[in-house]
Formats: sequence, C-alpha cells, structure tokens
Amino acid sequence: MIRRLTIFAAALALAPGAAGADSLYDAIALAYQTNPSLRAQRESVRSTDEEVIQARAGYGPQVNVTGQIGYQDARVQQGASIFSGPSATDYRAGSGSADLSATQPLYTSGSVNAQVRGAGADVLASREALRQTESQVLQQVITAYVDVRRDRETIRILRDEIVALTGEFEETKAKGRLGQVTRTDVAQSEARLLSAQAQLNLAQGRLNVSNAEYLNSVGQSPGELEPEPDLPGMPANVDQAFEAADHNNPQLLQAIQAERSAREKVNQAKAADGATVSLKFDAAAGPTEPYLQRQYDQSVTAALVFNKPLFTSGYNSSKVRQALDDDNHAQLAIEAARRGVVQLVAQAWDQLASTQSALAIEERQVAVETVAVQGNRVEERVGQRTTIDLLNAELELANARLGLIQSRHDAYVARAGLLAAMGLLEAKYLTPNAQLYDPAASLMRVEHRAPQPLTAVIAPIDSVAAPSTPKPRLSAPGAGSQPPADMPIITQPTATAAETPQ
Repeated sequence: MIRRLTIFAAALALAPGAAGADSLYDAIALAYQTNPSLRAQRESVRSTDEEVIQARAGYGPQVNVTGQIGYQDARVQQGASIFSGPSATDYRAGSGSADLSATQPLYTSGSVNAQVRGAGADVLASREALRQTESQVLQQVITAYVDVRRDRETIRILRDEIVALTGEFEETKAKGRLGQVTRTDVAQSEARLLSAQAQLNLAQGRLNVSNAEYLNSVGQSPGELEPEPDLPGMPANVDQAFEAADHNNPQLLQAIQAERSAREKVNQAKAADGATVSLKFDAAAGPTEPYLQRQYDQSVTAALVFNKPLFTSGYNSSKVRQALDDDNHAQLAIEAARRGVVQLVAQAWDQLASTQSALAIEERQVAVETVAVQGNRVEERVGQRTTIDLLNAELELANARLGLIQSRHDAYVARAGLLAAMGLLEAKYLTPNAQLYDPAASLMRVEHRAPQPLTAVIAPIDSVAAPSTPKPRLSAPGAGSQPPADMPIITQPTATAAETPQ
C-alpha cells in the first residue's frame, strides 16, 4: 500500500496541472521565494553577518563575574611527646568568594579595526556568493522552462507526423492490394510509421525528465507555459558583455572581496606585535583566612593596563608570513576568476552567435521542406514520384522542424548563459515587481540587536599608528565596484545581424 501511495503521489507531482506557472517570470518569482538552495545561501549570508557584530565587540567593554562556594574539611594530627600522647584535631568550615571584572579596550594597534574591516569584506563576499547562487538557480529555472516547452512541441510535431504517416500507410496498403505499388513500398511506409512512434515514446520520456527538472527547480509541476519573453539586458556587442562582466560577475567580485578580507588578516597579524592599552576595573571579596566564617577581605581596583609583546619565539612573525601567503593566494584567485569570467563570456557569446546563425538557416529550411513535401505528395499521386520519395521528403521536413525547435531552445539558453556570465541574471532585473530579499536590511537588524555606543570613540583611536594595508600585487579592475542597485545601462542589440546575435 505504501509503495502504491508513493507512486501515486509522484505521478500527481509530475503531472501538469492548472496551478502551474503561466509565464517564465511567474516560475522565476516562485523559485526565488521557495528554492531551498537559494534559501540556504541566504541563511549563510545571515550567519556571516554575525561576524561583523563579533568583530565590533572588540571595541566594547567585557564584563565577567566569577563566584565560588566551597566547603573544607581537614584533620591535623600530632604525634606523641614526653608530656602527651598522639592527638587529632578536625577543622570544618564553608567559604565563598566573588570577583567582578570589567575591561574596556582603548587601543589595540589597529587589530580590532582590521578585524572589523575583514568581517565587512567577508559579508560582501557572502553576498556575492548569494548572487552567484541566485544566478545558477534562475539559469536552472530558465533551462527547465524551455526544456518543457521544447519537449511538448516535439511531441506535437511527432504526433502530427504519425497522423500523416498513418494515413499514407493505409493508402499504400490499399494500393498494394490493387497491385499499384510493391510490397517493398508498403514495408517502407510501415517502417517510417514505426520509427515515428518510437521517437514519440522517447520524446515522452524526455518530457517526463524535463517535468521533474522543472519541479525540482521551480517547486511545482509545469502547467500551460507561455512562450518565452525577451530577456532584458542583452549587450549590443561582445565588448559590452566583457565590460559588464568585469563589474558585475559575482564570482569575480567574490574573489575581490575575499582578497580584501585576506589583506585585513595581514594587518591583524602585524598588530599582534603592537601595544595595547585598556582600562580595567576589578571588585573582589574572599575569606580572610581558611576556616574563619563571616570574615572576608574586600577590594576594588581600577587600573590603566599597558601591554607590549617583546618576544614570542617567532610565533607572531610566522602568523604575519602566513597571512601574507594567504593574501598572495587570494590575489592569484582574482586573476583566475577573471580568466574564468572571460572564458564564460566568450563561450556564451560564441554559442549564441552560432545558434542564431543556425536558427535563421533552419527557419528557411523548414519553409523549403514544407513546399517540397506538398509537391512530392501531389506528384506521388499522379505517379511522378515514388512512395519512398514522399517518405524521405516528410522525414526531412520533420527533422527540420525538430531541429528548428532545438535551435530556438539553444539560443534562449545561450542568452541566459551570457547574462549569467555578465552577472545580470538576477530576479531584480527579471521580476522587479516581486518581493526581493535585501541582505543589507538583514545586517541592519542584527546591528540593532547589539549596539556598540563606544565604537565611534574607540575606532578612531585604534586606527592611530595601525599597520599599513599591503597593496595587491595584481591589478583588479572592478575591485572598487559594487553590483549596481539598478539595471546597468545596456541597450538591446542594435548592430547588424552579422555582428550581434539577435
């Protein structure tokens, strides 16, 4: 029974329903709100936001209280002497102590400053990782959407072909009984019909797979899907695509922010050799002597504490070298990310250009093949064409129509891939009216929960004589750029068809 219910539930989930998304934008909006991968990445961003609060806590006071309650039981034994025999005395008493300490850092040689800046860079890097995940999810949604539409159109074409081949097969059998065609003609007609039926079965299987991919990406089964709309933000030429990717690609920007974080860790490691100044307050109460009840010493101390490491057996120097090596690694990661982005943009552009060229040819081919089939059908009835001539013409027309559908699918997927490489495949561009997630608002809510009133006073002091920030060895165009809040000024293609994929 459980197995049957499981199969029935799966069938309901995969079956197209009226509640499915009607347009691509509807599917994107639903996936944006419900996709588990995207929601998990948002949780990761919120987790990283806490690093900022933890770093800023270094500016504020630290208060600790320590209490202890104990009971002591001791026996003192004395040996025998000339005047007395051996004896033993028991001492029993309870005691307690308490200590309250508060420390306010005043100066850390820039260590806390570097930690705060590094945490800020980590937050920006996590936001770029969120943008990357969002782009991947939307690309999956778009691919699944056009996959379902392609497979449904393929099934429709194959069914039309089967209807035509069935009629021709019945006509050929009738001619065979009258002796007008040979058994070979009848067999060839039946073979083409069986081949089309087999293709239909395979196409139905591919549609089931595409439905499952759509369900996984969007969160519900596909309903009646509208034609794909034009995707906004397509570049007019490849130079615009490269420029947009250099300033918007989330992988590249994440690598840049990761290098900034690594750079601040160098400053933090260097600050470990600097002096620290803090204000300390301590209040304590403890027993005056063991076993004396209700007799306590009380003390209150306030002190300005100065600390400067003189020798660490090479530990601090090793930490600095390690941080420098990590920063060099992060700088090289920027260059690797930039090369990867260039490759992605070039590949997406070339794929789009090639599919657009093939699309124009295949549209013309379908028109020509349609005329050829109509002519072959008329000529076959008057005896100027053979049955196999007509079957071949119909097969070529069906293949051309299927090829045209595939090319349209590939061209649309290539457009989405190009926008993803440029860093412009985001919900705020595709569904601007939907409720969008704001990571900055999430950070502000966290900051309001843990205010640091002394930050404005201590932070400028801590930056005095702080270690200088090392300059990156590698150039990083776009390192100072952040993803724009609005759609970049990229117009729809206006160049000629030979220059720009339309």
